[in-house]
Amino acid sequence: MHVLTDTSFRTDRVLIILISAILFIPFIGSVHLFDWDEINFAEASREMILTGDYTHVQINYETFWEKPPFFFWLQVLCMKIFGVNEFASRLPNALTGIATMLTLYAMGRKLENRKFAWIWMLTYAGSVLPHFYFRTGIIDPVFNLFIFVSLWFVYRLAQLGSDQAKERLRFAALAGFFSGMAVLTKGPVGLLDVLLTVAVYMVIVRKFWVLAFKEWVVFFVTVGIVSVAWFGYELVTNGPFFLQEFIIYQIRLFKTQDAGHGGPFYYHALVILFGCFPMSYFAFLGMKNRDGDTEARKQFRLWSVLAFVVVLVLFSIVKTKIVHYSSFCYFPLSYLAATGVERIMNGSKKLNRFLFFALLITGVIIGMALIGFPLLVTYYEGRMIEITPLIKDPFAAKNFLAPVSWSGWEALAGLAYLIVFISAIYYLKKEIVKGIVLLFCSTILFHETVLPLFLPKIETYIQGEVINFYQRFTDRDAEPAYVEVYNFKSYAHLYYTNKTPVTNQRERNLDWLMNGKTDKAVYLVTKTGREEDLENHPNFKRIGGAYGYLFYKKIDTAQMQHTPVGVKNIEPKSDSLVIKSY
Repeated sequence: MHVLTDTSFRTDRVLIILISAILFIPFIGSVHLFDWDEINFAEASREMILTGDYTHVQINYETFWEKPPFFFWLQVLCMKIFGVNEFASRLPNALTGIATMLTLYAMGRKLENRKFAWIWMLTYAGSVLPHFYFRTGIIDPVFNLFIFVSLWFVYRLAQLGSDQAKERLRFAALAGFFSGMAVLTKGPVGLLDVLLTVAVYMVIVRKFWVLAFKEWVVFFVTVGIVSVAWFGYELVTNGPFFLQEFIIYQIRLFKTQDAGHGGPFYYHALVILFGCFPMSYFAFLGMKNRDGDTEARKQFRLWSVLAFVVVLVLFSIVKTKIVHYSSFCYFPLSYLAATGVERIMNGSKKLNRFLFFALLITGVIIGMALIGFPLLVTYYEGRMIEITPLIKDPFAAKNFLAPVSWSGWEALAGLAYLIVFISAIYYLKKEIVKGIVLLFCSTILFHETVLPLFLPKIETYIQGEVINFYQRFTDRDAEPAYVEVYNFKSYAHLYYTNKTPVTNQRERNLDWLMNGKTDKAVYLVTKTGREEDLENHPNFKRIGGAYGYLFYKKIDTAQMQHTPVGVKNIEPKSDSLVIKSY
């Protein structure tokens, strides 16, 4: 544990940057973006570049009122440097991962010491979903970091006496700035999370002026200045339409199961418990104050518990349930977990039998699944049709028929995880520090080996066929065509066909595309189980699709003399296009 005690502050930061870059950046461009969110956000950024309009968020070259632009600006910057691709789309979150590790280090040193700072970083980076999201192209890692830093400065302000007015105002301004950045990243919910946490804190401690009136003014003015930099500009240049639709969308998320993303009230609690393994298990050991804790640590623990509960309850109430909606909870949870880990390491808390066996059972199940899955699909290679009747969803059943090449050797990655994990469990009873480090490193190993081997193959099952179909329209000799989806929601056709700005407004009219005399070829994509209308439509014939997606071409001999490369020899009702297998 030399690194915990002997390195300098500057060396620590260099190490953090290097280690974090190694953990979060490799392989992020090795798999297609996933529909919806990853492709949705990358498409908004791509359209910014094509239109040259960097203040107006668009999808399909129409106003997109669901998100403000800050994250898209980050993606645009990366795309300008590295091109419009998967790597550039995910790079902002990889860099946010580095920034997050530096932030946790700085906070950990301030609250306690260097050792605790490293424990906190290890706890966060060594847990499943917190690490995984730094490899994605979704908004939440950036958004969550801004909220957490804002709450950090509110906490710092609350620790100061009234005689430190200048410093309190500075912290109020910093809290407001980062809340404003959260608003600029994902909308008013960023401010709502902060205000609700502060409100609950004031009720709990019966201190109704955590921030003095002047400090509240500074806070809200700073939030306003940062967020109005874009919201105000949008209001002035494009009128109230965007703000009206944005508010309507937020209300719809709260009141309805938007786009079918519903779930029970306890949905997010389960996601956090098992998705944040193993840190979620250790958090139970860090929730209570102990006699030796400083007042600052007691207060930050309270802030962490309240922030966790507020956000968890808020998104448990919200009808729309999506895994990453509660991802802010990972920050306060990681602090509680780091505290629990520290207590075990210094001997002030024992690893109880229940926690030990919970860790053992969960880790073994994960390891056996990682070993068993590639062996199972290798065994059934070419015979997946034997097990697809067990899958009720016809679309998902067809997905598993996709020709994905598994060698069986992929199970070695799962075996490596299981060996490291079992070693960690062994050392938890012998050398607790080594055991804990190995435990969190086993999850890091999972991300560095299992994900690069498994994820491209899984993505091929889920969407490989349709992505390859779309990409054929980007070939130089591909015919000009309208490509749209039918009877399901998707953004993949926009991004992976490199759709250009709309010049003929009639193309937005699906009825015109299906029944009118079009100036280009028309292709429609639908899912298995939703194809009845197209099968019976006199203007369309099926040209391919066998693994969940079905492809249809409009019959119009006067207009359609060519077909995209790779499609021209496909006859109606053919099995499928050839799809890539990783």
